Amino acid sequence: MMPRSETPAELAERLGRWLDYPVSTGASVSADGVWAYHLSDRGGLPQAWRVPLGGGPSSLVVPGDQRVGRVEAAPMGSAVLLSIDQGGDEHWQLHVLDGSYRDGQPAVRPLTADPEVIHEPGGWRDEFRYVFTSNRRDRRFFDVQELDTRLSSPPRLLHAEDALVTVGAVRDRRVLAERMNTNLDADLLLIEEERTTVVTPHTGEVSCFGDLTKDAVLAAANPGREFLSLVRYRAPGAAEVLAEFPGDIDHLRVDRGGTRAALTVNRDGWSELHLVDLNTNEIRKLALPEAGTVGGEAGTVGGLAWTPDGTGLLVELSSPTGGAEVHLYDVRTGGTHPVTRSPVPLPGPPATPALFRFAASDGLAVPYWEFVPDARTPRGTLIWVHGGPESQARPGFAPINSFLVGEGWRVVQPNVRGSTGYGRTYVHLDDVRRRMDSVRDLSDLVGALVARGAAETGKIGILGGSYGGFMVLSAITTYPDLWGAAVDFVGIANFVTFLERTGVWRRKVREDEYGSLERDRDFLEAISPIHHTDQIRSPLLVVHGANDPRVPVGEAEQIVAELQRRRVAVEYLRYENEGHGLVRRENRREAYARAAHFFALHLDPNGRPPRSG
Repeated sequence: MMPRSETPAELAERLGRWLDYPVSTGASVSADGVWAYHLSDRGGLPQAWRVPLGGGPSSLVVPGDQRVGRVEAAPMGSAVLLSIDQGGDEHWQLHVLDGSYRDGQPAVRPLTADPEVIHEPGGWRDEFRYVFTSNRRDRRFFDVQELDTRLSSPPRLLHAEDALVTVGAVRDRRVLAERMNTNLDADLLLIEEERTTVVTPHTGEVSCFGDLTKDAVLAAANPGREFLSLVRYRAPGAAEVLAEFPGDIDHLRVDRGGTRAALTVNRDGWSELHLVDLNTNEIRKLALPEAGTVGGEAGTVGGLAWTPDGTGLLVELSSPTGGAEVHLYDVRTGGTHPVTRSPVPLPGPPATPALFRFAASDGLAVPYWEFVPDARTPRGTLIWVHGGPESQARPGFAPINSFLVGEGWRVVQPNVRGSTGYGRTYVHLDDVRRRMDSVRDLSDLVGALVARGAAETGKIGILGGSYGGFMVLSAITTYPDLWGAAVDFVGIANFVTFLERTGVWRRKVREDEYGSLERDRDFLEAISPIHHTDQIRSPLLVVHGANDPRVPVGEAEQIVAELQRRRVAVEYLRYENEGHGLVRRENRREAYARAAHFFALHLDPNGRPPRSG
């Protein structure tokens, strides 16, 4: 068999077939129940689309060349809210479609137009008034405001304090907001006219988010618990625990009547769907759509939205083998059907994951997902580290994994200590001075994979993005002999400069996880990969967006310049129209194809072809 062609252009062509299969998320139902608005990247980057709720072809709501982050139909009338940023900078501006047309196209009218200010979407109060947060007053903090889309007057201030506040739900005259104290500690605020009540007063740490019923706040919260439970607050601090689950509630949505709620539970990465009768507190588990199940599990749910009459529930399901589509669940009959459908077929069998655990050197059980190619002998093993760090690798639709597996690579995605999904204790095991324990998990993972024959010394690569990019850089400086090649997407190279230059609104909530410059500067300098580049043995590919507001592009340029100075093999891809991660299809195709070529060049230079494909 002749070696499979490995030029970046040919790899990009094969990868493009996977990326052409669109991802649909962010569903919202029109007030008349006719249309499901949603986000889709079928045009090359996330844009607003709509589709008949009963099924049919999707149509682009309005053409554009910038990313849409939210599409939300008003609960009355025909207005639709869009949030749009520029080049991935996350400086969201709000726009409205109000039924008017220009040159035969729906007219998009800007509601905000200050590119220096972030306007975070919140929710519609009625057919004209929209509630949101912005950092106009002070770039470090977010205030709750309300716009009347009929007027040109400035927004009305509903709540202001020196904190990071987001809007969770709006129902009639009430607004439920979330005040972030740290990434894992929050307060729920009930705003009624100009009066604000703290719903969840507490000491210690409580994670929470919620929605509004007719007369209470319904929340996912973990007061004194490992996992986010279902909690009702009829009065401030009066937590009535309605249900606990062996996993976190990760989505919660009350219907417009305020009598039922749908929620999802994270069970070892897979999603479970439950329906709650708020009059009787009865909870029943619902079957997720069966398309694309793996071992009886459907996938992961990215969001929920009720139809106006409360008979239907939109479920955003990401399935390992069935793509990422919006499904309609009929709560009366239990029947489901896909609302969105990809216009193109999957280019091949999707990669399906298997869940394993290994024992770290201190005895901790660490879970990981493994994708195994059909090839008799995989070309090598790629360890893909998620970001966050308060995040989790989960078994949803993974087109890039499927591409890599189709190219003959074994892909392993660990949930090292510090990941979410395994309880309060687990997520704190990497805090501040324990940061390097999570990096050690990667070394222990390699040892476990080699011991069971799932990895071969000299044929192991590592890649990751954001905090996962830090893990890549830290792994190749701390355990340099383990890796044959590494790829860093938008990673942290220097914790000091990262905290100094990240968005000012993010710094305070991140310091509880990473450490503060005032208290922990020496430690942050000691663990920063930029100070240990003399240890790097493996070639490195660095990818970054020029407009990244979270991990500024200077992090990439520091590590690239230092390795160039040391004459260590390093390649650099900088994208001028991207921010924190890549969202444009042409950039994703180029960057991940270059990554695949990079791994092939350094881990499998003979170009051994996989058995299939």
